[in-house]
This record gives sequence, C-alpha cells and structure tokens, in this order.
Amino acid sequence: MKTKLIIGICTVICISTAAVYGQEYKIQIPNSSESKLFLKNFPDDLPVTGYNGTEIIITATDGDFTPPERSKGLRPVYPGGDDNSGMGLNVNKDGNNIQVTCIVPITRHPEYQVKVPENISVKIESGCEKSSNITIENVKGEIDIQNCHGITLKNIAGPLVLSTISGDIEAGFAPGRISKPVSINSVAGEIDITIPAQTSASLEISTIAGTFYSNFDFDQTKDGLKKIGGNNISYELNGGGPKFSIATVSGNIYLRKGN
Repeated sequence: MKTKLIIGICTVICISTAAVYGQEYKIQIPNSSESKLFLKNFPDDLPVTGYNGTEIIITATDGDFTPPERSKGLRPVYPGGDDNSGMGLNVNKDGNNIQVTCIVPITRHPEYQVKVPENISVKIESGCEKSSNITIENVKGEIDIQNCHGITLKNIAGPLVLSTISGDIEAGFAPGRISKPVSINSVAGEIDITIPAQTSASLEISTIAGTFYSNFDFDQTKDGLKKIGGNNISYELNGGGPKFSIATVSGNIYLRKGN
C-alpha cells in the first residue's frame, strides 16, 4: 500500500512538472520561404533548429508560468506587452512576419527552445542585459543576429548579418554555393568560419589587434592554417563572388575549408 502511495505521488509530481516545464506554443507557417521570424529579448541561451515542417514550435523547457489563484480570468501584462502565449511571450503575426518577444522581468530566467521551418528567415535581437548565447542550425533562409554574447551557427546557407560585442562567433556553412552577401562583426571575440572549399567570394577581412588564419591558398602556415596578418585584407577567393566581410577589433579570425 505504501509503495502504491509513493508511486501515485511521484506520478502526480511528474505530470505537474511536465505541464509547467513542457509547454509548447505553435504558429502555423504555410509559406516559410517568404516568411520572417523575429525573436527579441530572450534571456539565457537560445537554441533555434530548422526542420522540414510548417510550424514554428516554441517550447518552454524551464520556467514556471502558472498564475496565482487570485488572477483567475486575467492575463499577465508586462511593459513589453501582454502574455498571449501563456509562456511569458508576446506573439504578433502580421502577414508573413512573426515577432515573438520575451516579456518576463529581467529577474526571471525562463529557458526556451525554438524549432522553425528550415526555409524561413530568422532575425534575433538580444540586449546586453541578457546573458544569451545564440545557436542556430539547419536553417537555409536569411539569418540576422544582433547580440552581446556568443553566436554559433551550424549547417546554414546564408545570407548572414551577424554582430556581437563580447562573444565569439562560429559559423559552419552547408555544402553548396554561397550566393548572397555575408557580414560578420565582433568587437571582443574570436571569429571562426567554415565555408565550402569551392566558395567564390569577394573577401574583406579586418582585425585591428588580431591575426587572420586560413587554410585556403595563402602564404605562410601555422598549425595547418596560414597566417595572413592583421589589419585589412581584400581577396577574390576562387575568382570572386558575393561580398563576404569578416571584422573584429580584438580577436583572431579563422577561415577554414569545409566540404
């Protein structure tokens, strides 16, 4: 009897925990290649993953959004808007543009994961008061990120506009042709980029207090990467192509051959 009681209590606790910490909010996107998702002011780390589907799926993996009993029939309203998702988010859809703003107070730190249709364009803005490290993978659409901390991209296609102040940037392009411009900027961080070996691009490299390393066809090698030097470098890679700009003030830049 005692064992059954313990199992019953554990089951209730598990169900309650799942209800609080496994909430999902879904947005139907019928034409993802013409749609743009704007994610704003998310705290802590934010992983975004592309998949072969037609919905934006936002999951709250941590954070208690259960309202107090006295608020029954009411909805939370914050300075950034009202919580129309039940997960501390204000969601606004205007045609093909979807804006999702995290509106919980800065003293709270809910955690989210976002799944998006792989062809959608994604824009993310996070202020310096947030401690966000942003990760995006398997997204084929345009990516635009303004952040104060780290940015990591995997298996992406571009075009890209990336900017951070005090974090590193790592980006790995999917195999294939890079046909759109790329702009990557960091003030105080390392920039490490992997592009297909046959990429044709008009490179513009700038680092004030760092060094540029690459295993493309440049001179002088170090640990398999070639030291190109600091300051400004322009180069027509594989005959030239779309503008590909990489700049940092106090970090090194690494440009690697991928598949």
